[in-house]
Formats: sequence, C-alpha cells, structure tokens
Amino acid sequence: MIFKLIILVLVVILVGTAGETYIRRRFNIEKRSRIYGWINKVQASIEIVLFLVFIVGLWFLINHIFFYMIGFFTVLNSLRAFMHWKYEPEKKHHILFVYELVLLMAVWAVAYWWIFG
Repeated sequence: MIFKLIILVLVVILVGTAGETYIRRRFNIEKRSRIYGWINKVQASIEIVLFLVFIVGLWFLINHIFFYMIGFFTVLNSLRAFMHWKYEPEKKHHILFVYELVLLMAVWAVAYWWIFG
C-alpha cells in the first residue's frame, strides 16, 4: 500500500506541475505567491468558519474521514475559485483553482479505487 501511495504522489506531482505550466502558458496567467492570501475579509471569514467546522467535524466523522476530506477540499477550492473569479477575473487565477479541484477529484478517485479498493 505504501508503494502504491508513493507512486501516486509522484505521478500527481508530475501531472500537476506539467498541467499547471501548460495552463499558465495557454491562458497567460502570472504566478501566484506560494503563500495564499485572501481576496477580502468575507473570504477570510468563510474560510476560517469552514476550517473550524472541519476540525469539529473530524471528531464526529473520524470513521468517514476520506469522504469528509473530499467534501472539505471541494468546498474550499470551489470557494477560492469563485472568489477569484468574482473579484479578480483579470488575473485568471480562478482557472488554476478549477484545475486544482479537478486534479484533486481525480486523485481522490484513483486513490480510493487503486489504493484503498
């Protein structure tokens, strides 16, 4: 199982980096800083509440953590994509967030099927 997980992580890093580079060139998107910053206080508040709900929910849903994490990261990336699309459409970073969300969903599906299935 560990060997499969290592292979999956390496493939995701390669595909993720190649895909992000392609999308940046295709849509002429500037690089984001590695430290994520919120667009406005509304986004900051929503993300903090989401994180707190996630932490509290871990206590109750520890047996279903795989699906709980899928839901959390889906909502988080969707929120970030929406906020960037709504408030900074000229930077086109929302395209990268959607790409990351699709890649994340593909990784979860492969991990569930290949590693845990």
